Parts: sequence; structure tokens; C-alpha cells
Amino acid sequence: MRHTSKILLGLLLFNGLSATAGGLALMTDWIPEQASWVQDTDFPSNYFPGVILMAVVGGSSLIAAAALAKRSPGWQLASIVAGTIMVVWIIGEVASIRGFHVLQVIYLVTGALVVAWTPARQTEEASSNDAAGSA
Repeated sequence: MRHTSKILLGLLLFNGLSATAGGLALMTDWIPEQASWVQDTDFPSNYFPGVILMAVVGGSSLIAAAALAKRSPGWQLASIVAGTIMVVWIIGEVASIRGFHVLQVIYLVTGALVVAWTPARQTEEASSNDAAGSA
């Protein structure tokens, strides 16, 4: 696996595992519920946003990471979708809670980097270089 692929895999795993853990923390009240987080939304509590964070944001990144690791057909699309979901989630989060935290910047950047660093398609030359490097 090439160096850039390893970095991309690391970003996807970081986003996926931390979003899954964050979603579970919101669902189980490990992160204490703050009414201000949901007061300007249609959500009565942090539970459903936690489900979305865990399943959609975290799940998409973990699926993309697995697809990249296996070099499954369409892994690039899965990666771009996962990065886009992260970016949209963070923008929506900032807009809905009307608050700011440094972690939001980190996740916005990691989501954007996933999109930017995912190649449009894997060329035959890159495939053969990966295969030669693995042998």
C-alpha cells in the first residue's frame, strides 16, 4: 500500500472510530446532555443525533476504510462519500447548535482531506506499483 493510501486509511479510521465512539457517547449520556445543543433543532435529545453520528458518519468512514484496505471496486467513491458526509455533518452541527469547538475544525479538516486525497480512480500503473511494493 502506498504512503498516501496509508494516510488516507488512517484518516478514515480516525473519523470512523471517533464518530462511532462519539455517537455512542451521545446515545448513552456519557457526554452529559446539554439542552442548548438541541434547542434549535427538531431533536428532543442527543440520542437521535448520536445514532446518526455513529451509524452514518462513523459507519460510512469505517466502510470506506475497509473498502480501501481490501481495494474493493468503488473504494474511491466510498471514501469521497465518507469525507463529504463528515464535512456536511460538521457544517450542519455548527449551524444547528450555534456553537463552536476546536474538534469541529479538526473533523472539518479531516473530512476535507479525505475528499481531496482520494484519487479519482486507481490507474493500472498505481495498481501494479502497489502489488510490486507488497511482494
